[in-house]
Amino acid sequence: MQTTIENDFSHVGTGVHLGRPARINIRPAPVDHGIVFKRIDVDDSKSIVKANFENILSSELCTSLTNSYGVSVKTVEHLLAAFSGIGVTNALVEIDNEEVPILDGSSLRFVQSLIKAGICKQNKSLNVCTIKKSIKVQNRNSWVKLIPSNQFILTVIINYPNTCIGKQKFKLSMKKDSFVKELSDNRTFCLKKDIQIMRSKGFALGGSLENAIVVDGYKIMNPNGLRRKDEFVRHKMLDALGDIALAG
Repeated sequence: MQTTIENDFSHVGTGVHLGRPARINIRPAPVDHGIVFKRIDVDDSKSIVKANFENILSSELCTSLTNSYGVSVKTVEHLLAAFSGIGVTNALVEIDNEEVPILDGSSLRFVQSLIKAGICKQNKSLNVCTIKKSIKVQNRNSWVKLIPSNQFILTVIINYPNTCIGKQKFKLSMKKDSFVKELSDNRTFCLKKDIQIMRSKGFALGGSLENAIVVDGYKIMNPNGLRRKDEFVRHKMLDALGDIALAG
């Protein structure tokens, strides 16, 4: 069953592209609309960017989407994870910036606002992707494998040697309640030594200890520490869910 939100709402957060706070308005949408971004700061005829894998511009450090006019929206994965995790399939996301607000570095505030706005079922069945055979994609030392199953289960393994992160593994059956309870509040993270490299590429310009976990070797630099001891791998699963949502 297709779903949308009942009431629209807004978020304001860091928008490094324009050097000022970015605003997004999330509005209900009709059946078969999908998740669609609308850049309200550009010409209306060029403003639509659909959340679909065919529109991926880049997935290095964050996921960026673009349309045929070169209008882009980046860091979409946390918001898309929120939509996917609680089952919203149709929504219009109006944004006045190139980058979705990072908020606290997780999906928590998006999830809370979506639930508060209300979610309504729509009178049309949803076409879903089904994995018919095993698929594996590898990029240097990283890989992902999709295996046929009658459930949606994610397993993520990460390895950051010589840091307090180390090797972590997490497995979760992806249901609405499990996403909200187990994944939605886990924050993005980075290594302190990588921050300058990221900023030289135009990423993390608005980053701070308020919206990311920063790791310096075996030390967590955030005064309040972690929300969970395995917050790192859980956030990578959150990112993965947001990217999988681009399958449509």
